[in-house]
Amino acid sequence: MSAGSGDSAPGGGARSGGSGGSAAGGEARAFRDVAGLLASGVAIVTMEAQGEVRAMTANAVASLSLDPMLMLFCPAKKARLARHLERMRQFTLNFLREDQEQLSSYFAGGWRESAPPPFRFVPSQAGPRLEGSLASIGCDVERVSDGGDHWIVIGRVITMHRGVEPHRPLVFFAGQYRAVDFSSGSPAPDLTQVLDEPPHVFYQH
Repeated sequence: MSAGSGDSAPGGGARSGGSGGSAAGGEARAFRDVAGLLASGVAIVTMEAQGEVRAMTANAVASLSLDPMLMLFCPAKKARLARHLERMRQFTLNFLREDQEQLSSYFAGGWRESAPPPFRFVPSQAGPRLEGSLASIGCDVERVSDGGDHWIVIGRVITMHRGVEPHRPLVFFAGQYRAVDFSSGSPAPDLTQVLDEPPHVFYQH
């Protein structure tokens, strides 16, 4: 099976259209800059269509629900992979490691070398999975909803794969690839155990 690279780059979740010189274009650029301050991981979305593996880079990826276990990703409507959504029944989200920047660029359509970086897809219950990734989550498609200039694809988790250690993710922040500093950290609350949020009252003066 061959692989087709997508045309959605990291940060493409806020990609704007139209004239860059217009006021609307300036607002869209400002929106992208502000939204880009929320750091994210980088994933390669893979699916099989017409006997070929289709793949694209995405950072508009999120866990949606624990019960049932749901994931989502948001491809641009202009992305090549989006042309196959009507026939898509399964997909896999493959989270990239900090040393896999080249794969992110390749599947985002930004690769400029004559030969692609090395990679391999292996079979899984949810279709092709990217070998060597940080982790992979395979899903059956639940539904596809409209999301402006993107689609919102929701999938029910049917399989998970945890890659070998060390677990060092590739991070996308403010338009650049980053790495996580593991030299320090502090425990975060387990929000799955929170039954109710405490009331917050704010007074305006």
